[in-house]
Amino acid sequence: MSVFSMAYIMILFGSFELEMGSYIYLPLGAKILMYLIFGYRVFPGVIAACVVSGIVLMNSWGDNLLIGTLSACAGAVAPILAMSFMNLTHVSDFSNLSKIDFRHVLFLVVFTSVISALLKFFVYMQDVTLNINAVTFITHYIRGDVIGGLVVIYLALGFVAPIIERSYTKKTAHF
Repeated sequence: MSVFSMAYIMILFGSFELEMGSYIYLPLGAKILMYLIFGYRVFPGVIAACVVSGIVLMNSWGDNLLIGTLSACAGAVAPILAMSFMNLTHVSDFSNLSKIDFRHVLFLVVFTSVISALLKFFVYMQDVTLNINAVTFITHYIRGDVIGGLVVIYLALGFVAPIIERSYTKKTAHF
């Protein structure tokens, strides 16, 4: 639900063009946040949200349903690849939220953006009808993913988490 709602908010404040992406791609931050909070078991839900938001909100990615669906899958896999690589190289272990360093989350957002942009570029290159400039495509997608990811992570950690924490401590204080 969070991935779809971030896609909806993104569409409200701007547009999404297949060749250029979006200036602030909020769904990437929601995907990363969902994987951080719930683990990889939410993968089917993330893919479903990506596909549904692409069909409903982005008009089937400009009537490229197959390419758009593959792109949605690439975007859902990118955070998993980045997190797995960071775990394998012992940069950060995302299995314990209390031990996560915010700098590692920032690196995760940037690293995921690069992986996502590259995967989507290779997917979109399969459609010969698209006129894609590689450098422009990749830089715009990375920029939009990084900005959107940072906005969602900042809002979640800066505003939502303290509210949840305060309400949780109030409930446990009454017992």
